Amino acid sequence: MTSQIEIKNVTFQYPGAEHPVLNNINLSIEKGDFIAILGGNGSGKSTMCKLLNGLIPHYYVGDMSGEVTVKGYKTTEYKVADLSKHVGYVYQDFDNQIVSPRVLEDASFAPLHYGLPDFRERGLEALKLVGLEEQKDAFIWQLSGGQKHLLALASVLSLNPEIIIIDEPVAQLDPHHAKDIYDILTELNEVHNKTIIVIEHHTEFVASYAKKVVLMDQGTIHFSLPVTEALNQVDTL
Repeated sequence: MTSQIEIKNVTFQYPGAEHPVLNNINLSIEKGDFIAILGGNGSGKSTMCKLLNGLIPHYYVGDMSGEVTVKGYKTTEYKVADLSKHVGYVYQDFDNQIVSPRVLEDASFAPLHYGLPDFRERGLEALKLVGLEEQKDAFIWQLSGGQKHLLALASVLSLNPEIIIIDEPVAQLDPHHAKDIYDILTELNEVHNKTIIVIEHHTEFVASYAKKVVLMDQGTIHFSLPVTEALNQVDTL
């Protein structure tokens, strides 16, 4: 089976840093995977994910070696805008991703700016997928924190990317809304065949929802294992 994402021998160092934040990492991800990336602060989780939509090296500059391909595209040869049609990224500071005053406007923003004629339908479909259809005419300030997070997810879903990356999906949510977002991610994975990559600290969600676990430590990939096997590495974790 051909990998959807291939990271080969990648080392990356930010300008002025004493050590590389990624150190000769290799990882293959198949289409339809649901992967949780675990690791302590500074282990390189977010930096690795920024390789996948071209933010590194196009936006965050630094010394990089190795190769990243997503669906056969070398990320060094394509702009972030091109890759955003294939990789949707919901950031930890998702508030900064919300750019329009009303919910449907925001959900439709990306396809509108690509000049897609069905931008409104795409926005509505994305809102339906995350359960925000009834809030489509609301102002952003009327949403709860959890709803804003779902809107950030809807705004990337409107381009229908095959790969969704979400950085700490439950960091600012209560347990009920945390379960909701993981249920939505599971539906996107199982029903819509999206590849899901989450950066996560909460092992209870990893155990319940992920298929595989990638453990990072000090810029290296310590292991990539099926979830049950990974969570049994108690001493390592």
